[in-house]
Amino acid sequence: MTGTGADSGAGPAMDPVPGAGPADPSAHHPLAQPPAFPPHPPAFPPQPPVPWAPPPGPRNRTFVVAAVIVGVVLLVGCLGLTGGVLLLRSATTTASGPAGEAPPAPVTGRSPAATAAPDASEEPVQEGPAASGYPAEEISDLNRVCDDDVYYPQSPKRAGKAPHPVVLLIGDGSGLRYQNGTYYFSQGLSKKVEQTWAAEAPTKVQMVACLDRVSSGAMIRRCKYDDPKPLTLTLLTASWRLRVYEVATGRKLLDKPMTGDDRACPYVVLAGPDKKIYAEVSDRAAVAALRKLVNGSA
Repeated sequence: MTGTGADSGAGPAMDPVPGAGPADPSAHHPLAQPPAFPPHPPAFPPQPPVPWAPPPGPRNRTFVVAAVIVGVVLLVGCLGLTGGVLLLRSATTTASGPAGEAPPAPVTGRSPAATAAPDASEEPVQEGPAASGYPAEEISDLNRVCDDDVYYPQSPKRAGKAPHPVVLLIGDGSGLRYQNGTYYFSQGLSKKVEQTWAAEAPTKVQMVACLDRVSSGAMIRRCKYDDPKPLTLTLLTASWRLRVYEVATGRKLLDKPMTGDDRACPYVVLAGPDKKIYAEVSDRAAVAALRKLVNGSA
């Protein structure tokens, strides 16, 4: 009778596996020797298996950063490098803040403009008069000496013996400037006098006199005119300023306040829409203010 179960004796008998079951007391092992020394106990008692735990949740980022900082501080303190702590704190504090957190407020009492170093590439602003790139070809070119702080290095300096030629340029507040070519008549009518006080050649002029009205005041009188049509204008007091410059260098030779002392109604006048005219500096006063510079030594 053939068996098919697990207890079938058809196969050869198998030796028992060591350790698989209790030892047979009757079995004899000729090579087994008793141990020379008793077995050492284990260094640590066996620990129970660690129970399964759910994965940890997100840690507080600030706590983690603080722990890292403390560890680094202790390490650096042991090495004696206290200077590195400040640098680390600065870098760590900046990186540990949340993305939406505003940057720390600046220290009060300090201004970025006060501590910022000047840019070496910035060019300094030029102060004072500037040289013209071309010579004066007309008397009107000399208006730039009065209004644009420009000088003409090609022109003659106020040097050598007198007289020193000058031109008188009037600014009446309208934005225009014109040459007064008749104020010197009290000094004579010769050509030499004319070329000294009202030069026509700009290349001969050594000085420019700029006479500008700076303010006005009370009414002096009403002036009536009938050509080309009847018109009444109001004459007002006025204050003026006289500045004299050396054409070749822009050097200021005189800066003097003056009063409009000519209180008579002018014979010819340019009237504006406001129907006001202003007392002018008399020819005598203008010559007196310029005489020393024109006839004096350089």
